[in-house]
Amino acid sequence: TSSPAPPATAPSDPRCSKERALAAAMYSGRGLDEQACSPQVTFTDPVARCSGRREVSEAFRALTFCRPEHVEAPRANFIDDLTSTVDLHQRYFSCALLPSGLVVRSTLLVRRRAADGLVCELEERWNGALLFGWVAFRWARRVNGMLSSLLTPLLLR
Repeated sequence: TSSPAPPATAPSDPRCSKERALAAAMYSGRGLDEQACSPQVTFTDPVARCSGRREVSEAFRALTFCRPEHVEAPRANFIDDLTSTVDLHQRYFSCALLPSGLVVRSTLLVRRRAADGLVCELEERWNGALLFGWVAFRWARRVNGMLSSLLTPLLLR
């Protein structure tokens, strides 16, 4: 039997089409649009915190090795003039041995600077859960982000 069709989702809010396009590119293996981001942009997820265009760009270059694909098209949600979220439903590591891959739902929080509208903060929340804010978790994420930025260019070519 065939698998059921994915549930219909509400359309993206047109007020945050740029955020949707940015996330769609980042999470499909096309990388970060650096021109849309401030030089000090940060990306944080439960595992790592990358700081600056170079580190964030490297994180999404390295993501291409996980073979990312959209299960459903990203859906953007307007919060306010400087903040939006993008709902993501992704598959990673799909291959002959693991055809269904690893399927993940997450929410990407996107914040822009008021002065120029450039993206200054990206925060990925797996299953929509807030990140632990304790100092030890923040420190561990930052160390992991720095190490990943240094090592992935050497390991993933």
